[in-house]
Amino acid sequence: MKPSDLSELKVHAAHMAGRLKVMSHPERLLMLCRMDEGEVSVNELVAITGLSQSGVSQHLALLRAEDVVHVRIEAQTRWYRLKDPVISGVIHAMCVLCEGGALGSC
Repeated sequence: MKPSDLSELKVHAAHMAGRLKVMSHPERLLMLCRMDEGEVSVNELVAITGLSQSGVSQHLALLRAEDVVHVRIEAQTRWYRLKDPVISGVIHAMCVLCEGGALGSC
């Protein structure tokens, strides 16, 4: 970051820190990465994370409360997708770092 950008960061620091906090749990981060690829059901999130359905539901409740996901209900199934551009941008930056080997053993 350039020093001239620090004033811009200061304006948005609290929002950005809040979004990073949302991403700070490993399983929740995995769920967000999958949601960034497109809609996903609760059952798929259970399979991906290895958490119980109630564990996944607790994480999804937090994500809904933070307004970072969109929920679509179809019959008995709830479909989730990421709607927050800040989190999506951070996920994409992490992918670049992992692909470039910057994080060691991603």
